[in-house]
Amino acid sequence: MLEELLRLLQDGNTHNVLELSEILGDDAEGILSKLDFLEKQGYIRKVSLAGNCDHHCIGCHGCDQVAPNLLMWEVIKR
Repeated sequence: MLEELLRLLQDGNTHNVLELSEILGDDAEGILSKLDFLEKQGYIRKVSLAGNCDHHCIGCHGCDQVAPNLLMWEVIKR
């Protein structure tokens, strides 16, 4: 499942944790745990988009969210 999660993070689209949980058949806590593990292993890193949105994200709904800080992850090790 970790490999599939990495593929989703690299597919050119944005996915929130709930979308990832639906796609992968896991709960949100499980996805967050896997993201944390991948980050600690050096495969991904958290990127804060707080106020830096250019509104050109494919499939992103972050600008529609109420939360002022939008966290995303990017793959840094393939």
